[in-house]
Amino acid sequence: MRKSLLALGVVAAVSAVPAQAEYLYGFGSMYLDYQKWDHGFGNDDSNFGQEISERNQAVIGIEGGAVFDWGQIYGFYDYEGVDRAGDNRGASLKGTIHYNLTDSGISLYAQVYNTDKDKGPTLHEQNRVLGLGYTGLKGDGWGFTPFIGFHQVNTEANSEGVAISGSNGGMFGYVGYYNTDIAGQNFTFSTWNELEFARNDEYAAVQSTDFASGVGSESWGLNGSLNAMWNVTDHISTGVLYRYTVNKLARKDYQDILIYRVQYNF
Repeated sequence: MRKSLLALGVVAAVSAVPAQAEYLYGFGSMYLDYQKWDHGFGNDDSNFGQEISERNQAVIGIEGGAVFDWGQIYGFYDYEGVDRAGDNRGASLKGTIHYNLTDSGISLYAQVYNTDKDKGPTLHEQNRVLGLGYTGLKGDGWGFTPFIGFHQVNTEANSEGVAISGSNGGMFGYVGYYNTDIAGQNFTFSTWNELEFARNDEYAAVQSTDFASGVGSESWGLNGSLNAMWNVTDHISTGVLYRYTVNKLARKDYQDILIYRVQYNF
């Protein structure tokens, strides 16, 4: 958890730098998720010697974002496995910032993602991205924000003594959302994707392991989600998130999961 707290401090510090600028709008929420790996379509129950259902877990989290005249920020914190014993839980944190370089919306983009887990496959990893983005694709009730940048990674040694630190190629990604009314009810549809490319050999081996052969070598990986939320009231939302990965989360090829969410909006 030490790295999660460090990353949270870094994100808070970066976010505070331009805080005197004009605030335009933002959001914040707390949520309870239940992740159902056995409701996916592409999962292999031989991974790590686990049945698929053993990977199901409850997660509580908080997220928020804000748009200013200079750009935008976003962050979340997940506490994972709250329905498990205390030594079988994890935590993930992410913070992003777009700082507009031009009036058209070309931005300086930075991202920090940190995850810690002490049981199952032990995992202590921090990812950092620095590059360019674009914040100009938006309208009434919708937005689409892409980015591309250099990717760095730092992991602590796992049970096999493998630790990875340094350059890890590049990352292209985007976040998009669309808010609309259907039959008198308000819905928000959103998506995010991150494509890692030109990964270093050590990271590729860990992230795309074929558990039949024990070998991984894919130089690219995909991580993303498709989300549908019904905004029941101004403060209560519920919905389903379809989460998917390719050559990511230490698993080769396609993996997916359904996440059922109940959310309180501030």
